Amino acid sequence: MSSFRTFANAFAALAIVVSLGTMAFVKLEGFSVTDALWLTFVTITTVGFGDIVPHTPAGRLIALFIIISGVSLFTYILSNVFSGLLEGQLAELWWRRRMIKKISRLENHIILCGAGRVGKEAAMELLREKVNFVVVEKDPERLNELRELGVQYIAGDATEDKVMQLVNLENASGLITTLPEDTGNLFITISTKALNPNIKVVARANRPENIKKMQRAGADLVICPSAIAGVRMALSVLKPASVSYVQTLVDSRDVSIELEEIFLDSRSPLAGTELKNSGLREKYNILLLAIKREKEIILNPMPEEAFRPGDILIVLGAAESLSRLENEALGINQARTP
Repeated sequence: MSSFRTFANAFAALAIVVSLGTMAFVKLEGFSVTDALWLTFVTITTVGFGDIVPHTPAGRLIALFIIISGVSLFTYILSNVFSGLLEGQLAELWWRRRMIKKISRLENHIILCGAGRVGKEAAMELLREKVNFVVVEKDPERLNELRELGVQYIAGDATEDKVMQLVNLENASGLITTLPEDTGNLFITISTKALNPNIKVVARANRPENIKKMQRAGADLVICPSAIAGVRMALSVLKPASVSYVQTLVDSRDVSIELEEIFLDSRSPLAGTELKNSGLREKYNILLLAIKREKEIILNPMPEEAFRPGDILIVLGAAESLSRLENEALGINQARTP
């Protein structure tokens, strides 16, 4: 960005020199605008055809000013243009500016801070889910990997407010911070909640004792990779079939069964209906695992449990069936009925 700004400033300065030189030649030498502009340009480019020359001392001083300032600016701009074309810098700068503008127009997107081992896995999952997201990373090698994957990113330190302002934080729906240092994740959590109190923050804690600190700082969910890995390794020995089943649902892209969260709208015909009369199993062949109702999670709901508007249904089923159920849960089919 700084290189582009310097280039733009030099170009603007050259335009000012051309404008001032042209106006000065018109006033002092009595040239027409075309002749004055011609003389200014041949002076700057050091062509010097000699067909039009200043005759007054003041005009010669203006020509001297143009030679000193204009030629230097023109040479600087020309050298940068050619070097930029050869090295691809202008194309790179143009691509970055376009990406920053595109990011500034995002809404309800996810911000991912850090693209290390944990962050890259999160980015791959967001890519698979086709979610709008932007990554904040400062390591050049990781940025090259993100670009090859077609991921939008901002190059910089996620703990700096000026960098986070570029990712349109105010309009984001969620933030995932996966830095290897807990202090960085804690700082990002605090600053993020200060700028956008409604955003959902998922933070990484490398040390289990820091989980409570991040929760007090405003993190909606804190993940400790080491703790999760340890529990999973133990369960893989104690309950290998169960762990294998869950892992298949999470990782495999060949299995048609998916785990999904479905929001229940007030317009939905399912609102107020008991589970046993909802037809989830008979109509959609979908298994209801739990209901998230405000801060309460109802595991393995009873058949008499009635759905309420605002419930989040955690369900398991085929992708096509889940899509049809989501339409009904949002009341889309109901809204289209005349």
